[in-house]
Amino acid sequence: MVLAGALFAPLAAWADDDIAFDRPGIAFGTDVLAPGQFAWEQGLPDYSRDDSGGATTGQYTLDSRLRLGLGARLELQVAVDSYVWQHGDPRAHGGGDSQLALKWALPSSNDDFAWALLGTYSAGTGRAAFSEGAARDVGMSLAWSLPQGRGVGLYLDVGRGSDGTSWMVSPNYTLHDDGRWMTYVEAGFAGGAEHERQLGGGVAWHLRPKVQLDASLLRGLDAGSTDWQAGLGISFAL
Repeated sequence: MVLAGALFAPLAAWADDDIAFDRPGIAFGTDVLAPGQFAWEQGLPDYSRDDSGGATTGQYTLDSRLRLGLGARLELQVAVDSYVWQHGDPRAHGGGDSQLALKWALPSSNDDFAWALLGTYSAGTGRAAFSEGAARDVGMSLAWSLPQGRGVGLYLDVGRGSDGTSWMVSPNYTLHDDGRWMTYVEAGFAGGAEHERQLGGGVAWHLRPKVQLDASLLRGLDAGSTDWQAGLGISFAL
């Protein structure tokens, strides 16, 4: 009922209270919520598929993220893989890990440049089949605005978990962003404890000032990468 109300409430009721929702894909957006603003991001669900060793494994994941603007350019985030269904070898289902994160939008004197840090602690709360154990992670997103609604960005990340230290570099290019529609392409290169080579893109539709729909797709480029990762999501303010 809450979701239905958010989708179909009159636009005029939200005209003065627009929210900068996060972007889909590998990187995170450089904006934070205003003090006291609260948003819920929900996967509908996400899907991944991997063919390796002669076996095919697929996962559907209902992931949820709650965001709260704290002020002083800070935002608190709580996330959990609420439920995971895995088919193939082996079959399994159950809850996934949870995360606590703090995002800081760094100051910038250039209107065409923005950057932000995101520090994350992951707790190994999920079922053994879906848990990666306790982990710490720090990511940075940098974004440069270009004319005609275009832009370039760079995402950098380093994390440490039970398997060791891993890192990721992900450049992205915004093809179009008019405040209502946003489309982008991106690549991801990870090394260390995790190895990934990915290419993909996505789209976000700001359906209402307080509602966003988004979709993303990533294709693994080598044997060490997950073959396909796809996501459908909705974000709305409460």
